[in-house]
Amino acid sequence: MWNGYMNLRSAYIHTFKSAPHLHDARVAAIQKQVQNRPDKKAPLCTARPGWMSVSLSYRTYKKKWDAIEMPLYDILDLDTEGLIVRVEPCVSIGQLTHALNPKGFTLPVVPEMDDLTVGGLINGTGIESSSHKYGLFHEIITELELLLGDGTIVTATADNEHSDLFHAIPWSYGTLALLLSAKLKLIPCKNYVKVTYTPHFKKDGYVKHMRQLSGEYNNNNNNNVNVNNNTPESSKVETETPMFVEGLAYTLDTAVVMAGEFIDAKDVPRGCANRLSLWWKPWFYKHVEKILNQKEEVVEYIPLTDYYHRHTQSLFWEMELMIPIGNNPVFRWLLGWLMPPKVSFLKISQTEMTQKLVEKTHVAQDFLVPTRKFGDFLDLCDVEYDRVYPLWLCLHDHSPMPGSLLKDPAVPNPTNGHEMYIDIGVYGLPRCVHEKREDEFDMKKSMRKVIAELVKMDGFQMLYADVFNTREEFEEMFDHTTYRELRKKYKADTGAFKEVYDKMSIIV
Repeated sequence: MWNGYMNLRSAYIHTFKSAPHLHDARVAAIQKQVQNRPDKKAPLCTARPGWMSVSLSYRTYKKKWDAIEMPLYDILDLDTEGLIVRVEPCVSIGQLTHALNPKGFTLPVVPEMDDLTVGGLINGTGIESSSHKYGLFHEIITELELLLGDGTIVTATADNEHSDLFHAIPWSYGTLALLLSAKLKLIPCKNYVKVTYTPHFKKDGYVKHMRQLSGEYNNNNNNNVNVNNNTPESSKVETETPMFVEGLAYTLDTAVVMAGEFIDAKDVPRGCANRLSLWWKPWFYKHVEKILNQKEEVVEYIPLTDYYHRHTQSLFWEMELMIPIGNNPVFRWLLGWLMPPKVSFLKISQTEMTQKLVEKTHVAQDFLVPTRKFGDFLDLCDVEYDRVYPLWLCLHDHSPMPGSLLKDPAVPNPTNGHEMYIDIGVYGLPRCVHEKREDEFDMKKSMRKVIAELVKMDGFQMLYADVFNTREEFEEMFDHTTYRELRKKYKADTGAFKEVYDKMSIIV
């Protein structure tokens, strides 16, 4: 079993290679690899195999570039008084939740999927249902230990001499430096999450509800944004901001909005806990969909770790394409313990023909859009992706990132310069592909049209997914001015590192 193999592999690493006290020695060995590489013009990247990444995209640059072995898998230090954890880049979200939650602590932002690594989330990005309060994953970083292209090691924080590099590392995708360790913020947590599910049957209803829950309209909330937009004044009602907010849209006009709060186990009514991680439980998105039939709010109590990984069992809803009977009660009882297959297994086991078919027909994208354009972008996706549903809806507080590729908020709140955004996750097959009319869907054409409109709306695309832009179009979405200045300052442009577009685009 692939899951068994990967678990054994992980156990081997953490049993025989885990040694936090050897961090400095390992860093010195990595530094030596960089300094002594024979071809200084060959671009650097990590040697972690591409098939191990959680992204479904296929990128081949690691076969051509100078891959550096970086065996950095450890949680180095846990400071529960200072609320800081120091970790190496290959530490996974699964490791952290299992290490922190039993002690009563958690990361403020815990992205879905156990296999996501801290290094990938810092160099790229990460989001979860608490991001309307805490922002994207990079907002919880306090310190980065980095290896530059010339072999120099620096420590970057938000207020030291390398603060420019600290702010630029997120969204740089390993094109400025190699990450050696990071310090992340912690917050106290409780054992359970109380989740309130609210069904909606009009697009405007769930859009308005999510914006209210985000705190966007609260005059005293730090996540407040400028409300000089087209939203009717009557909908701008102040509301208490919950810890977690998430939505699942099942059609353009039907959705379930979920609001969650931490709660102690002693306060959970007897018999009301829902352990989502049990192998025989229905897939979470199917469980939520049933609430549409009830047409009224539902409250339930979920163990914290189960909540954090509620979409893992079904890989959101991708498993329905791979194993159509996977949510059948008989299958769940007999074979549900095998689920889900690792993304790494799916990638390494695909044939070239299957890979090309996936690239041509399967949409897997996350678009970050200002909430003032939330409804407009939903309309666009409904048409251009021919009704790919469900959609994942996840808010995030977008703050200025000096030196980063990300542009600053276009319509910022005058009190803090932030703006509320929504991540619209589109995962699945267009209706015409389901109906065996594949020729009616042109992935490249649809993607380029959506991205063009996204840029006009002041939005941006998550770059774990396929990038179909030309270089010029890519630079309209992301600000390269300071990024290139920093590449020059930190000697990343001397051949040590390629630019982000060279790594992420499928049309280079």
